[in-house]
Amino acid sequence: MKHFVSTVFRLFVFLGFLHGASAIADSSGKLIIGYPPGQSVDSIGRLLADRLGEATRRSWIVENMPGQAGSIALAAVAKMPADGSVLTLSASAALAGNPFLYSNVRYDPIKDFEPIGLIYDAPLLLLVNASLPVKSLNELLAYLRANPGKLSYSSPGNGSVSHLAMTELLRRSGTQMQHIPYQGATKSLSDLAGGQVQVSFDAVAAAQPFLASGKIRAIAISSKERASVLPEIPTVAESGIDDFDMVPWVGLLAPAGTPKADVDKLSAELAKIVRSEDFSRRIVMLGARPRVYSAPEFKTFLRSEVAHWSSVIKRSGARPE
Repeated sequence: MKHFVSTVFRLFVFLGFLHGASAIADSSGKLIIGYPPGQSVDSIGRLLADRLGEATRRSWIVENMPGQAGSIALAAVAKMPADGSVLTLSASAALAGNPFLYSNVRYDPIKDFEPIGLIYDAPLLLLVNASLPVKSLNELLAYLRANPGKLSYSSPGNGSVSHLAMTELLRRSGTQMQHIPYQGATKSLSDLAGGQVQVSFDAVAAAQPFLASGKIRAIAISSKERASVLPEIPTVAESGIDDFDMVPWVGLLAPAGTPKADVDKLSAELAKIVRSEDFSRRIVMLGARPRVYSAPEFKTFLRSEVAHWSSVIKRSGARPE
């Protein structure tokens, strides 16, 4: 009899363990990131997954799904369960740019996702090789007009935000430069520092090592406001190109149809996280700016950004390689 009772007890313990393991599995979710490990979006995403886990008492497993500048991940997320267990961290290029650059994008940036909140944006620096005799945007434009066809600019690739920002600057200023696309920011900025190209637009974080070396110079920033990390750098708008505002950003989304209660809860927790001192400090260290948007605010913002970048792409004539 004692043996029977002992056996039954062990069986109940075992079943309880299985139930507990199942509950843990059921409480986990996925945070899909469309970029490789180690990139800035990935590092912020992993920190966000930890903070969301603490706030929601649910473990969020980061899954990297790189490809086509973030579009592979978004296409996959659009087909995943809309039950609150799937989130994606995505940049503006994948949402507001790629659907108008690539013919094979398999998602609608408006219809296929539930925006949860904006997290940060990252203004671009207008950079020149240090040997170029210009120290302001106005001096650069004057040099371009006096030396037509003599300068070239680099970008991390055709259709990149860097490329699109420069096409818009050249269009609005009535000037010209030859575009030299690269595979990524590192090579683009290395050749800018080496003098193979003379001008570029790129993110603060990517440019910092080259600025520190003294081989390149920042003469303007692409946002409407100056950056707190580089307050001495004037905006493009301040330099005479009115309302110039070409800023990439990163936000959190879920598949379309995710219950409103889940979206609202996640949006509220996300706002707290972005406002927190340690999280916002990490964003600023990247040369970016923390941004807190509610789910409805982010939805409105996304619509406006899709309209904005689709127009810029159409005007630029950009096509991926």
